[in-house]
Amino acid sequence: MAGLSPGDLPAPDFSATPQVTIDGWHSARDATGNVMAWACIRGDASAWSDDATEVAQSKLVELASGTAARLRGASSPMHVVASVGRERTLALDDGTFGGARTFVAFSRDPDRVHGCFVTCISRSCDAAQNAANIEGASVEPPPPGVVLQSLGFVVHHPHAALVMLGATLIGLAMLAILTRKNAFPRKS
Repeated sequence: MAGLSPGDLPAPDFSATPQVTIDGWHSARDATGNVMAWACIRGDASAWSDDATEVAQSKLVELASGTAARLRGASSPMHVVASVGRERTLALDDGTFGGARTFVAFSRDPDRVHGCFVTCISRSCDAAQNAANIEGASVEPPPPGVVLQSLGFVVHHPHAALVMLGATLIGLAMLAILTRKNAFPRKS
């Protein structure tokens, strides 16, 4: 990274979130101070769904925005300007120079999710931010289990789920009536 040297921006405190681990935290500085930070956070992906990917992306956007605020010394809300697969590109809401990129990737043995981001607030780190990528083998997320798939169906298709529940209850009621002893006593 031409014109940049190692920075001294400390990593955020994740002690209250034992489900995730920081795989690496780095920052870089130019003549004006810390201008760039990047990190990857790792967590368990054994119970994963598409909804979880969106939640992870949202948390990465918050982390990138918070890091921009720490780099700038001022509130730095960001918004998504591009989204391709599990990668997002962000820009500062106030229109000043600065942005971030976020990535979500998966690995196996065991199932892990990796959320990475790179935040830059100066033109001196723009090329490095744009060149950032995930290295190594990335796989598709593990499929959700039956319970998670069912919950996802209920959340995304409540009317169909209600119809299915009603049909199931009617079927069970009919089965209970038909299999009850003396359901239809014979008259002699």
